[in-house]
Amino acid sequence: MKVQILLATYNSQEFLKQLFDSLKAQTFQQWELLIKDDGSIDQTLEIIREYQFTDKRFKYLGSKSGANGAALNFMNLLNEAEADYFFFCDHDDVWLPDKIEKTLELLHSLSENNPDLPVIVHSDLIVVDKDFKIIDLSFWKYSGIKPTLLKGENISQVFNHVTGCTMAFNKNVKKIAFPYPKSIPMHDWWLVIQTLKYKGIIKELDEATILYRQHSSNEVGARNVNGNYFFRKLYGLKKTFSGHFIQMKFLKQIKGITPLQYYYYKIYYTLIRKF
Repeated sequence: MKVQILLATYNSQEFLKQLFDSLKAQTFQQWELLIKDDGSIDQTLEIIREYQFTDKRFKYLGSKSGANGAALNFMNLLNEAEADYFFFCDHDDVWLPDKIEKTLELLHSLSENNPDLPVIVHSDLIVVDKDFKIIDLSFWKYSGIKPTLLKGENISQVFNHVTGCTMAFNKNVKKIAFPYPKSIPMHDWWLVIQTLKYKGIIKELDEATILYRQHSSNEVGARNVNGNYFFRKLYGLKKTFSGHFIQMKFLKQIKGITPLQYYYYKIYYTLIRKF
């Protein structure tokens, strides 16, 4: 059983050593880490080489000058990877010691029982600040995410309920990941959409496996869905609708749901997420 962890880096020097140490502390040790850099100009590459020198599981696949963004970097990584099971990994998180072991146990079981299906397993996260002070023990509750309600093929095109840094999947998912439109919102979202399109399995592990660090440079990050969240959405209505337009343009490109369906699911989930 071959397991590969895929890591995209970009100016990651502040957080990388803590992530690497958490990977080396995993209870499951038979993994390989594939790293692609997106043109870092800090000490990221020096840190990678330092760990690579002492641990042959660290595989650096090169750097491309000029930032292409996380989505394309991860998809390029996946294209070069070859394994039975894959994990996505963000540069600024810390993995709890049994993350791989627990995730892989469920992923392997589902894949063995459904050998022809794409299978994704994901988990909750502990939200922490830059210095690991706990903000919330459940990212799902903090952000108003209800994974069991978001597994439908249509609603998944509006809300991505799978956080990429907790995501693990089998090789059948890779088979349906390519080719992909360059306009994908995020790599994890694309794999979710494709897995549901091909009647695959998405299963949540109802516990946290990661310390999900929040800081000023988060590409996505945790959003506390409370009254202030919706007020900010209304205040920035132009920006909100601009984001909707980009999503709907992408959905049109992949022959997904219509704009009417898009807003139906937006309203539907906004109403039920509180219950």
